[in-house]
Amino acid sequence: MKILIVDDHFVFREGVHLLLKQSNPDFEIVEASNGKDALALIPVNGIDVVLMDVEMPEMNGLECLKALRQSTFSSVPVIMLTMHNQLKQMIQAYDLGANGYLTKDSSVKEVISAIETVTRGEEYYASALRTPFLKELVRREHTFIEKANKLTSREIEVLQMICREFSTEEIAFNLFVSPLTINNHRRSLIVKTGAKNAAGLVVYAVKNGLFVIE
Repeated sequence: MKILIVDDHFVFREGVHLLLKQSNPDFEIVEASNGKDALALIPVNGIDVVLMDVEMPEMNGLECLKALRQSTFSSVPVIMLTMHNQLKQMIQAYDLGANGYLTKDSSVKEVISAIETVTRGEEYYASALRTPFLKELVRREHTFIEKANKLTSREIEVLQMICREFSTEEIAFNLFVSPLTINNHRRSLIVKTGAKNAAGLVVYAVKNGLFVIE
């Protein structure tokens, strides 16, 4: 697996590099000091996942994320790795298509767990931030939920495939859309149903007669 670490602090970048290699010698690590360099490296290095700081010179992490999601490499998973634990910043990253959000005091074990999670097509948010983040997301989307509290036919279709244990990539392939589109549907399902994860979505589907366990 090729991991791109994007951070303007050399010592931190090298530290993460070393810790990841110690945990798994098969990891291939590529480094960049800002978003601009990261965008240049991703197409030529076959990057599997990006760990990226937010505040950097030339092009910050959020600007880089926005540009990446508008490029031909839009499906590359991105985990925002930063000193900040502000909900506002998490929401910004979420809106721009981040697959995960970690603070720099996260353990190496959690960083690796996040990498494994997002490369499976799922999302990962630091355990200490997950509950307030979801509460804030629900609060922000309250008006939307009132106006559209029923699932669309496509959302039901995605929900049923989640219940059948299809991965994000498999669902995208079968529905002829991008993995990013499926992630957007997954987020909408979580907001509308109040579920916290895929297991919660399955419970919701079964309780509401949208999926029958054979």
